[in-house]
Amino acid sequence: MRSAAARKKSALATAATALLALAAPLLASTPASAASIATWDKVAQCEASGNWQIINSTGQYFGGLQISMPTWRAYGGTQYADRADHATKQQQILIGEKILAGQGQGAWPNCGPKYNLGADHADPYPNAPTYPAPSSLASGTLVKSPNGPDVRVMIAGAGVPVAGSDVTPDKYDLGKVVVIDPNAFNGLPSAPPAGTVVHDQAGGANRYVIIDGAALPISASDWTEDGYNLRADYGLPTAWLQAAAQRTVSTGRVVMDQTGNDPSRYVVVNGAALHISGAEWTANGYNQQALMGVPTDWLAAAATRQMPNGSIVKEVSGANATVYVMAGGVAVPLTNADFTGFGYDKSPLLGTPGEWLASAAAKAAPANGTMVKSLNDPTVWEIVNGKKRGMAGSEFGAGKRSFDDVVGVGSAFVAKFPTA
Repeated sequence: MRSAAARKKSALATAATALLALAAPLLASTPASAASIATWDKVAQCEASGNWQIINSTGQYFGGLQISMPTWRAYGGTQYADRADHATKQQQILIGEKILAGQGQGAWPNCGPKYNLGADHADPYPNAPTYPAPSSLASGTLVKSPNGPDVRVMIAGAGVPVAGSDVTPDKYDLGKVVVIDPNAFNGLPSAPPAGTVVHDQAGGANRYVIIDGAALPISASDWTEDGYNLRADYGLPTAWLQAAAQRTVSTGRVVMDQTGNDPSRYVVVNGAALHISGAEWTANGYNQQALMGVPTDWLAAAATRQMPNGSIVKEVSGANATVYVMAGGVAVPLTNADFTGFGYDKSPLLGTPGEWLASAAAKAAPANGTMVKSLNDPTVWEIVNGKKRGMAGSEFGAGKRSFDDVVGVGSAFVAKFPTA
């Protein structure tokens, strides 16, 4: 390992050369300065005890050659992995070659000179294949790894999977597939960045915006009013887009109307957009989270959407320790016996704004058709117009009601509804 002073000197050298590195001719297959694998192994033994997947004690240097994040990025390491310790030994050495060519053996102040790194001019991988960096490829380029048949299409830096059923209708030319480094291929995000506007590559007028891997529909009015018509519009593989249109925005995502005309803020929880009051915006730390604009019409629908039955919720601030289960739009308080008896302790506990939760808990009755039961009563009750109706076993089965849709609630909640 290098001394603190040596690391500081190396860090300054890295900062001074990072911009030059981007323009320097460092991508040649055989740099002017090179070293054999045996010499690189000695340097790695000196720097990291020969461990190519190590992180140093300060968390600033990575891999067998102890390459910092800025240096790894400046010399093209992200074509292989996000950090040096996530790359293979060969990939780390290939980036080491570029650093050696750009900075000399002084990039490793102690271990480089110790093993005459700058004097060894052998090419460590003379027959290693070279691949284009995914970041250099235009959107719409088909890519694959040399190790498998899967094909992806590059869209705004992501590699979106192409299904076999997409090839013909989407007019993908498999004769133009670009082979890229296998680690780079496997490391590609499968969804375009949030805010990317997309459509079905096979055609059609529908437009969507990607948020957290979900494709949110953009209505005709939102297309221009929300300014989506001013963004790049990418064609996506049909199968992937159809699946993305069924997904929902991640729980915890803070959103707003894309137009900005509505000052309200919402947090998405289990597919529903819950209103955040002005007081809770700062008190609960929502103002510290990334705020994402979403289509106006989508948000209006999500704000009125009932949270799925069986969702287990609690006030996000922790001020109210009560845990609730959602049943037909009502937040039903649970005792500890109910919480464990129904197995809710094994379900995700979702934080919600306190004012929204108080409003949901104050509702008089669940939506018509909601089915509930208490822990020690085998009867399943259907709530209709604020009353309960005992259901017969014959009402359940194939093509009928499902026991999976019954919500377990406390006996006190069931008892407050008169029998129909």
